[in-house]
Amino acid sequence: MRALSRIFIVVAAYFCGLIGLFAAFAILFGLASLTSLAPGYWTIAGISPAIFAGAPVVGLFLVAAAVMLSAAPMLLIVVVAEAFSWRSLFVYAAPAAVLGAVVYLIFSPRTIGGFDQIGWIETVLFTLSGAFAGLIYWGIAGRKAGAWRSP
Repeated sequence: MRALSRIFIVVAAYFCGLIGLFAAFAILFGLASLTSLAPGYWTIAGISPAIFAGAPVVGLFLVAAAVMLSAAPMLLIVVVAEAFSWRSLFVYAAPAAVLGAVVYLIFSPRTIGGFDQIGWIETVLFTLSGAFAGLIYWGIAGRKAGAWRSP
């Protein structure tokens, strides 16, 4: 029973981390759009109100893509951390940050043919967003990793 409740907590913490990931994206890209170098990340919303009609579909696609890209690597980290009772913040935040950077480097069209300055900024934003997701996971479930085995 303790293991089953721990699995529930881990899954809930993972999805809370995903929500935090998207919140960090929104905040960090919003702040980055205030700089002089930014391509205007949030100006696309001013084009037409019709964009908001498609937002739920795009949102579901982004959540599904985030789950497909992050579930297996983070599951491996969680299983190892639970097995060895690793409770450090860095066990969760560092791999999530690296995963965020790797996903950007693999899938971004800005990385084709080398980096420009905006590409470096976006890499940092993806890395920070991943670290924030790892921080949320640690706050909910990682601080008590392996506790389900002790009496």
